[in-house]
Amino acid sequence: MSRPSWRLPVVVAISALAVLTMSACASQGGGGEAAGPAADPTGIVSSGPLSPLPDGSAEPTPSLATPVAADDARRQRWNKVELIPGTNDVLVHAALTPGPPCAVLTRVDVAESKKEVTITLWVGKLPGADCNGPQPQVALPIVTKAHLEAPIGARQLRDGAA
Repeated sequence: MSRPSWRLPVVVAISALAVLTMSACASQGGGGEAAGPAADPTGIVSSGPLSPLPDGSAEPTPSLATPVAADDARRQRWNKVELIPGTNDVLVHAALTPGPPCAVLTRVDVAESKKEVTITLWVGKLPGADCNGPQPQVALPIVTKAHLEAPIGARQLRDGAA
């Protein structure tokens, strides 16, 4: 039995057409992967993970907190005190829970004697803030500055909220 002479050219033409169709789809991003970030109907575009900070640290440093007027003030423990070289100022590190508007720094007291320095942070809620009900239990890091009359030297440092 002999094969029809038209069969080979038809098979070659169909194969060429399939290859051209697949390469055209691939060049238009039809390969199954997204070409870039996708926008949702609101126009918001999501991004990948953020790059490390310029200094290579993994954790951002908190901004300097300034005391503000607040209601229902209470003592707040601090975590660490850093000396600022060449001054009688110190940086006081703490964490506020739950954070603004229900926990804001309202006052910093410094009591000095010949034997010790006591630093007390006071935290309250912003006037008019509704802090009833459950609040997020997030520890918001803060740093504030306190001025000492004299360098700490050999004096003992105490937390006024302890």
